[in-house]
Amino acid sequence: MISMMCLVYLILMDTLSMGLTGMTDLEREGMIRRVEGRDGIGVISVQSGDLGGLAWGERREIKMPQKQEGEGYKLLKKGAVRIWDTGRKFSMKHYDFRAWNYQDEWTQVPYGVTDHQFRGDPVLEGENFWLSLHSSRYDAVFLYAKMDEEGAPSRHNELYRVFDTPTGLRNYSGGGSQFCRILVNSPKEAVVYSEGFTYERGGFKTTVTTLYRVLGGKPWLEIRPVWQADEQGMHGETRIIVAPEANDDGSDFVDDSLKRPANYVSKVPLRAKMLLDLAMDVDALWVLIAHPLPKGEKPRTWTGTRYYAGNAPGGWHSGWSLIGEGDCDRVWTAPFAFFCGKPVYIGVLRPGYWHYQRIGRKVKRGERVTVNWRVAYQRERGGSPFKPGETWRPLYPGKWRLIVCIDGRYHTIPITVTEDGANSTSLTFESPEAGNLEYVVFYLYDRTDETPKDVWTPMDIYRETMKGEGGGI
Repeated sequence: MISMMCLVYLILMDTLSMGLTGMTDLEREGMIRRVEGRDGIGVISVQSGDLGGLAWGERREIKMPQKQEGEGYKLLKKGAVRIWDTGRKFSMKHYDFRAWNYQDEWTQVPYGVTDHQFRGDPVLEGENFWLSLHSSRYDAVFLYAKMDEEGAPSRHNELYRVFDTPTGLRNYSGGGSQFCRILVNSPKEAVVYSEGFTYERGGFKTTVTTLYRVLGGKPWLEIRPVWQADEQGMHGETRIIVAPEANDDGSDFVDDSLKRPANYVSKVPLRAKMLLDLAMDVDALWVLIAHPLPKGEKPRTWTGTRYYAGNAPGGWHSGWSLIGEGDCDRVWTAPFAFFCGKPVYIGVLRPGYWHYQRIGRKVKRGERVTVNWRVAYQRERGGSPFKPGETWRPLYPGKWRLIVCIDGRYHTIPITVTEDGANSTSLTFESPEAGNLEYVVFYLYDRTDETPKDVWTPMDIYRETMKGEGGGI
C-alpha cells in the first residue's frame, strides 16, 4: 500500500528546480532584477521567492502531499488565452505533458494579475497548443499540439534555447525554466518572461532568457529574445523538412533525413521565409518563422544560415515507420532559426494540412500521372479525421503545393484546390521529368477566396507576424 504522503530528500540545487526559489545566478537586488542585454539594459521587478531557510548544501526531509488544491481545467473559450498554475513542479526528465495528468489541481491565474507567485509550473494555453514552462533542468520547455476539441495534448516539441558566444561556442540551454514572471495576462494576450537554467561553459555563464507570447485566436507562439538568446530551436522530429519557395527559381527547398547521413546539417537557403516540419505521427504541421536579416547583416549561427536542421541518428521516427516505410533511424530533430534580435514564431496547425504518399513507379517527362490518395497509417491517429486503410482527401480549398521526388530530385508544382476539389480523393499532374517517381508531398500553403475564414495557412501566419499586426512585445 503506497502512503498518501511521500518523503523527498532535497539539496539546495533541487529546490531551485522545484521552484522554492525564483532566482539563481543573475544579479539579485532585493525585489529588482537587472537584465543586461547586448543592446541595452532592461529592469524587471520580481519577487525573489522563499528559500525556505535552507543553507547551501543542507539536506532536509520535506513531506510532499500527493493531492494539491486547485480549481481544475475547463475548456478554453474560443479566441481566448490563459495562464495556468499547475500546482506542481515537474523537475524530472520527461517528454509527455506530465502536468496534464494532474489537471484537476490546476488554477487559472486570474486575468489582470501579473504578480502571481507560482506554486507549480506555469502553462500557457493557446488556440492549438500548450506551452509548458516546466522546472526540469534536463529538458528545454515544451510546446504540445492539441489533439482534439477537448484540448488533449499530443505531439511534443522541445523548444531549445542557444547563446552563440563571441568565441564560437553554442551554449545550449537544455533546461526548462528556473524563474518565470507574468508580464501580460488578459483573455486576448499572455506574455511570460522565462529564464533557462544557468550553467557555465567555455568561460561564459549562460542564462538564456526569452519572452513567450500567446495571442487569442492565433495558432502560433511568439518567442522574443531578452538575454543571451541568439537561436531558437525545436525538437520537431520529422523525416522531411520543407522551406516553401526558398530556391532561387521559386521552387521549394526539401530535405529528406533518409537521403542524408547521420549528423548531417541541412543549411536552408537564406531567402527562405519559413521552415515546415511535417509531423506524421499526429498528422500535424509545425511552422518555424524568423524575421529577415537587415540588409548586409549575416547570421551569427555556426552554419552561417538563418534556418538549419541537424540529422540525428536514433531519433524518434515520428510515425514514418507506421506507413510501410520501415524504420526511420535518423530524423531532423533540431530545426533552428536565428533571432537577430527579433521574435521567432512557431505555428501549430492541426491535422489535414499535408499528406505524404509513396509511389514507386517509372514515369516519363510530360506524362500525366494520377495519384489515388490513400491513408497509409497502420493505426488510427489521434485528432485525424482519416482512418487506416481509407482514402485521403485535402480538407480545405486553397493554394496547395505538390512536391514530386523523382530519382532523389525535387520538383514543386503549385496546385489550386477548389471547394469541389477538396472532396477529391485523387490528383492528376504532369510529370516534370523521367525517372523513378519515389513519393509525393502535398501541403496547404496559402489561401484563396474559398478558404474558410477560420482556417489558417502557413502564409497567413507569415503575413500577420511579419507585418506586426498584434506582433512585437
